[in-house]
Amino acid sequence: MFRKGLRASVRPQTWAQPWRKFHSSRALSMKDPYSVLGVDRNASARDIKKAYYQLAKKYHPDVNKEQGAETKFQDIQSSYELLSDDKKRKQYDQFGAAAFDQSGGGGPGGPGSDGPFNPFGNFSGFEGFNFGGGQGQAFDFEDLFGAFTGRGSRSRGGGGGGMMHYKGDDIEVLAHITLEDAAAGKTIQVKYSTLDECGTCHGSGLKEGKSKKTCSSCGGTGSQVHLMQGGFQMASTCGVCKGTGVVIPRDSQCGTCGSQGVVQTAKSESVDVPPGIADGMRLKVTGAGDAPPVLSGPNIHRSKGDLYVRVRVKKHPKFVRTKSDLEYTAPIPMTTAALGGRIVVPTLLGVASGLQLNVPAGTQPGNTVTIPEQGMPVLNRRGVYGDLKVTFKVETPRPRSDKAVSLLEELAKELGDTTARVTDRPKQDPPKPTGSSSESDAASQSSPDASSSHSTSPDGPEESGDNSGFLKNLFNRITHHDESSKHDSKNDSDKGSKKKDQ
Repeated sequence: MFRKGLRASVRPQTWAQPWRKFHSSRALSMKDPYSVLGVDRNASARDIKKAYYQLAKKYHPDVNKEQGAETKFQDIQSSYELLSDDKKRKQYDQFGAAAFDQSGGGGPGGPGSDGPFNPFGNFSGFEGFNFGGGQGQAFDFEDLFGAFTGRGSRSRGGGGGGMMHYKGDDIEVLAHITLEDAAAGKTIQVKYSTLDECGTCHGSGLKEGKSKKTCSSCGGTGSQVHLMQGGFQMASTCGVCKGTGVVIPRDSQCGTCGSQGVVQTAKSESVDVPPGIADGMRLKVTGAGDAPPVLSGPNIHRSKGDLYVRVRVKKHPKFVRTKSDLEYTAPIPMTTAALGGRIVVPTLLGVASGLQLNVPAGTQPGNTVTIPEQGMPVLNRRGVYGDLKVTFKVETPRPRSDKAVSLLEELAKELGDTTARVTDRPKQDPPKPTGSSSESDAASQSSPDASSSHSTSPDGPEESGDNSGFLKNLFNRITHHDESSKHDSKNDSDKGSKKKDQ
């Protein structure tokens, strides 16, 4: 920390040396440029240029060898450089030599001052801003903040003498297209509302035959200078004329646009959507945005904003897009997955009937097959396409008939599936033992009532035989052995009748 009252002679070297002035008019001691060139303050640019050529020819070092001619020539060059620039001339006329004195003019805190040291005394990072003696040129905070933040669409020469550029706002609209349109490309029509130049006054804001008047608030400069506390000045845009330096009387205003210079217009623009565009991308149409709501003038340049079309691609019922690849889920039956087969896969572009795809035997759910160059076209790369990836989804059927259940149960047994639910099947009755006819007759004679009791008893073995036959018939019906069952029943009936006859 430096103590208060520390003199410049003992300050650090980096602070004691003033910043180098690169501009020739600042390197020399400021002289009155009008006096150097010998012209009046109201002289035109043509008169100033004529005086410069005459003096430069007279004092040029190659022509004039007198002592002091070279210094005089440098003063002539510096004076002409200042007065030939409308901006610098305006600043000089308004503030004098202080407009170009970045050191504070030797005031308090400036170079050579014995007063308290001001570390900002030689600061010249922003042209025209002086923290020292308080005699710097006017400083426009709007231009400073606009340069830092990028806000605003205006650039101006300063002091009301330069060209002022205005650009209208950009417009963004949404456009919805299908996946097929994104793959093939398409020209779409976009409808939107924009600000256009008034067709009646052509942006001037005046009635026909009328004219503008000089702004009385700023005197036609387009800016107002304010003296701030601390001794420095700040220039701001005139709030009455908005920086144009002129105003339109009420009786001269355009009745169509209300002296705004622009009107609201509904427009339709053709936009080419390139093949391969992705969801969310923006297409730019230069100069199709809003016109700036600023009146035309000799020192005003206006340009329209841009139109941005944000493309939204609708979801497809069959395909899912991943960059330039397409994904398709193909459902196949369980039998096709097990045995293999052939299916038809749809395509987004190309074959309308689809592509034939072989399904290998033993295909598992989730297996994927890649078909090259059947995906989306790659944006801005003609003839380059992504792939089509087919993922198999094995569908398990629900049996709807006894036959289907029986076949599935037999398949489970054949494949050794111990976890499948299989219906218990009743076992068939063992075949009856065969003996001699004499033994049968003896048994029949020894038990004369056996046949009668067997046939008449409701709870006897005959009932058990009937139930067994019912279950057997049911089993045969399920396993489709009905015909063989009927044949066996007929044989049993014939044998019974023969026994009764004997």
